[in-house]
Amino acid sequence: MKNEFSDITTRACARGCEAGRNGNMLLEQAVQYYQFGWSIIPIPYRRKAAQVKWSKYQQRRADEKQLRKWFANGKQNIAVVLGPVSGGLACRDFDTMAEYELWAKNHPELARLLPTVKTGKGMHVYFKGAVQGIRRVHNGELRGAGGYCLLPPSVHPSGTMYEWLNLPLNGNLLELDPQLAGFRQNVTEQTEQTEKTEQSEQIEAIVGESAIERVIAETLPREFGTRNRCVFEFARAIKSLPQFADAEPTELRELVKMWHERALPTMRTKEFEETWIDFLKAWPIIKYAKGQEPMTQIFEKAIQLDPPSIAVEKYPGNSKLTILTSLCRELQRAAGENPFFLSARTAGRLLNVSPMQASRWFFLLQSDGILKLVSKGGTAETARQASRYRYIAK
Repeated sequence: MKNEFSDITTRACARGCEAGRNGNMLLEQAVQYYQFGWSIIPIPYRRKAAQVKWSKYQQRRADEKQLRKWFANGKQNIAVVLGPVSGGLACRDFDTMAEYELWAKNHPELARLLPTVKTGKGMHVYFKGAVQGIRRVHNGELRGAGGYCLLPPSVHPSGTMYEWLNLPLNGNLLELDPQLAGFRQNVTEQTEQTEKTEQSEQIEAIVGESAIERVIAETLPREFGTRNRCVFEFARAIKSLPQFADAEPTELRELVKMWHERALPTMRTKEFEETWIDFLKAWPIIKYAKGQEPMTQIFEKAIQLDPPSIAVEKYPGNSKLTILTSLCRELQRAAGENPFFLSARTAGRLLNVSPMQASRWFFLLQSDGILKLVSKGGTAETARQASRYRYIAK
């Protein structure tokens, strides 16, 4: 792996200027990242969601020829796939500048050295480490294998261009323990991780051959007549593993064979084809991977899509209120013709604001004709329920 970018890459990254968006410069930027040893994928301009099925690029890098096809027109964003495919690359995503500055105050040497990108709302700090999946930490995320990050000169949905503040030069991409580097801690309060958090991280760290063995062992049928249900649970557990989350089911035939062979002593149905059929039917109907909360999934989708135009128009200086509007839109899409449930406590947790602030924003969204309150939760009759809303903005 090279230890430095070329002059043209350094200039484009450091300036973060609009010139970096022309076709030749964007392509050269993507090629430079590739030459740096990173797995690169395209993202639609001013978006965060990948435009290609990228699970295979967690195992192998797209070659330079493919990069030229993706980035020749210059109207793209660029993302790096994290994990072993990019030399163990990992990232601490700070949602806010205030949280980053607190971390930097506690770890000044790391803040001075580590490659750092200014994003649309906070900072990305890169390092090398054994990080699996995407883990929610205080005011941000810890991202590793199974995730990706936008790179300069990508443009955030808000219109802000990503910009290198510390370039990955001169060997400053250090291999670190995320805990010792302060990336897993609540940097407002330097406290140890709770037992609950540690258990959650252990679950989220399921990857590799040992993870597959564990998934198989946990989903095997224990008695006759449970094969169909166990096949479904096996499919859901496999979909929870970051390296298979976006896989086509036909790519997983050998894994299903492994499960079938282990399940044979308990099953009456011996033919592999019947198990394979059940797996193929289960895969597309699994909306949420095992252990993943639907609200979190919808929230992640909401922040990746372009925000509603009415939110951009009415709340140009309030990114969190814009995200809340996007969340309500996606909740309504998921609910179809029915109202959706959302509490001020849940909205506050997702947006990192107080429930009182979230409640005030709900009031504003109703006043601006974006939401309609269908039934209020938290009353004497509905003390344990969230409020029900309809998203009515066009």
